[in-house]
Amino acid sequence: MSKYKAVGYVRLSYTEDHSEESDSVTNQKKLIREFVFRQPDIELVSERVDDGYSGVLFDRPAFQEMMAEIAAGAINCVIVKDLSRLGREYIETGRYLQRTFPAYGVRFISINDNIDTAHEHSGDHLHISLRTLLDDGYSHDISKKTRSALKSKRNNGDYVGACPIYGYQRDPDNKNHLVIDEYAAQVVRDIFRRRIDGYSAKKIADVLNELGILSPLAYKIS
Repeated sequence: MSKYKAVGYVRLSYTEDHSEESDSVTNQKKLIREFVFRQPDIELVSERVDDGYSGVLFDRPAFQEMMAEIAAGAINCVIVKDLSRLGREYIETGRYLQRTFPAYGVRFISINDNIDTAHEHSGDHLHISLRTLLDDGYSHDISKKTRSALKSKRNNGDYVGACPIYGYQRDPDNKNHLVIDEYAAQVVRDIFRRRIDGYSAKKIADVLNELGILSPLAYKIS
């Protein structure tokens, strides 16, 4: 009996609570491997992981690698922990499940949702549509709550940027508060002083390079 060539697809979003052990990358992999071990007609030949990617968009690198495997004919079965791992956007998720995967002859299995398109009554459109609608609603709800939380922090004067602007650094005692980075701040003061003295932007850059001053990006990396 020929076996299905399966890919275990795992996704974890930054917006999700990483303390939730059941949703961790490790446990998603474990669940999929244990499931495949009990299926004599499935062979797990690939694992793809998008760690830190939203389920709303589908330009995730591991997801695209998985689709390339499918297009190449190396994979004909996709296994996920639950439907939300595949995607949380109703229209695009539905398109993959109802059009793209069937067009490639791909079997889709969502373990916790009891969806298996190889079985006649397991992957019916109504069941899948309801699940993707719920996941889509959850995604919009999380997005709304995140925007609200960021707005509240800004109103309180908290810093919510990903990286402090050159000349500042995060307060070691409060990540939402910035303090002056004395080294970088002195470089900024020197730039302004030279500009006031009539130096051109190129001349200032040349002087900083001669002094071995790192660029803001290089300084951040260092």
